[in-house]
Amino acid sequence: MAKVPLSMDESRSEWRGWIERRWFALLVGVAIALLAWGTWEGFRVAPYYVSDDSALFQHAGWYITQGATPYVDFWDLKPPLIYGVTTVLALLAGGDMHLLHLLSVAVAVATVVAGVALVGLLTYRVTDDGFAGFVAGVATFALPSLYTYPFAGIRPKYFAFALGAAALLLAVSDRPAWSGAAAAAAAGFWQLGAPIALLVVAMGYQRGGRRAAGRTVLGGLLVAAAVVLPFVAAGLAIPLFLETVLGSIYGVENYSVAGRLLGVVVELGYGALLVPLGAYGWARAILDDPERYWWVGAGGAVYALQVFLEFQGAIELVLLVVFLAVGAGLLVARARTPPRQAVVAGVVVLIVAGSLVWAVAPVTSARDRMTELQESQTVSSYETLPPEPDGVPSMRTIYWEKRQPEICHYRLGHKQRWYAHKTGEPLDKPKCGQWPFDDPPAEWVVDRMLPG
Repeated sequence: MAKVPLSMDESRSEWRGWIERRWFALLVGVAIALLAWGTWEGFRVAPYYVSDDSALFQHAGWYITQGATPYVDFWDLKPPLIYGVTTVLALLAGGDMHLLHLLSVAVAVATVVAGVALVGLLTYRVTDDGFAGFVAGVATFALPSLYTYPFAGIRPKYFAFALGAAALLLAVSDRPAWSGAAAAAAAGFWQLGAPIALLVVAMGYQRGGRRAAGRTVLGGLLVAAAVVLPFVAAGLAIPLFLETVLGSIYGVENYSVAGRLLGVVVELGYGALLVPLGAYGWARAILDDPERYWWVGAGGAVYALQVFLEFQGAIELVLLVVFLAVGAGLLVARARTPPRQAVVAGVVVLIVAGSLVWAVAPVTSARDRMTELQESQTVSSYETLPPEPDGVPSMRTIYWEKRQPEICHYRLGHKQRWYAHKTGEPLDKPKCGQWPFDDPPAEWVVDRMLPG
């Protein structure tokens, strides 16, 4: 008997059902393929290239194995967990900086793949729709640096991305203590993971009352204690506070609103279209069921405002992208028919493809004009910066030659130099972390927290 050909609607339903049954494996496969391609291309074009930031993190991991003290022998404003990772990797590498770089790249790739998978699982958990979970995971690649830059080394924002998504997934899965722990760990890699920690406490309270909120807080406090107390016990609380807290506050740049918003477009290109798409998904879901989906819009709004606090490149938007990707997934889940779902999925694919073209293609006239417009609206990030000390080698030289610098300020980023200017700290001092103010630490902090 001849097989009756399927109608177009039946074919679409069969195709969607096939993805629905295999969505997680497909998503992980897509993530691995994109990360493998981006890493391979990076190594092909620039073998063993390491970015300045990654060189600092990886070198510091090795430096700690040689007896260096974090925040004293080297200055950095990132929280400590990234140095826990790179120290372990340095021990595994046995002093081979090429192997350390390869291990760091492998961990970065694995962390990004995990983050993408967790965004998909989070969306599936709140929609019970595998196709929506798949689209949400794919939508994270509207940020091309997630898969085109891990070849340059390890970065704490990759861990904040994965742990932030894990914290949200655990919160909607009613695992409050683990949710709080994951959120605190995200903040332990990047300070801007902290809003997720506050968000999951609110989610715990809404889903399970004071008991769940308390367990969320407890989970977070246990992780925070495990990270901070060793520094307190070693007498390093002041260096830790000065660099990771005060350094971050002092490091907020000057900007114009127009210049900052245009900067987002310049960095993301067509990927910026995920913003209205994801926000529309938040709005649709919240209007339909505010009690279930309020947190998506709340978290997204907070991280949309983050662009006015810290924005030095597209990767700064990685936690906003988590919420935008979930918003895209919610839009898919709320489309009433398979054709409409396919349209939303197609738009996401076009956004991802467009963002990649914008990022890697030679400069186009559109990108060139947008960059010129953004530069015309840009103001100086800092009023003045102290000059760099003479004779300080590049971070890549320090990394590859395994140098142990005689000064603690050797990364010499703009935020670091501005911190030195604000505190009056010489950039050529051998050790960092000394209290720079006349008032004792407790008195100084209380004085600035109290009004008047």
